[in-house]
Amino acid sequence: MSEHSLYRNTVDHQLSKVAENDRDFKKQLVVIYSDYMRDIPHDFARLAEQRNLTGIAELHHKHKTTCHVLSLQALSDAFAEARDILKKETAKEVSLNSCTEKVTNICHNTLTQLQEIISS
Repeated sequence: MSEHSLYRNTVDHQLSKVAENDRDFKKQLVVIYSDYMRDIPHDFARLAEQRNLTGIAELHHKHKTTCHVLSLQALSDAFAEARDILKKETAKEVSLNSCTEKVTNICHNTLTQLQEIISS
């Protein structure tokens, strides 16, 4: 049996390492990260709509640890992609919408994994 098969999903594996298998602490982390996963898409979409480069950079910085702890490189990459798009004077709305969709999907999938942990 592989190490990963002991866990419900990738997020469970990551949080178990951080919590050193302390179930109560892991549940606290699940609540915290669930709140983040609910808030990030809304905040990101608002900032992208406003074309707020500084705001997106600050949101990325705020959630850098979240991306690291939950091993969400794709989320970090989506933040960086949006920043790169906004740095161009001819930022394409379609590209920003694509980033917003990526962020929303990643957060939704992560939230689903977090809910699986709580329901166990």
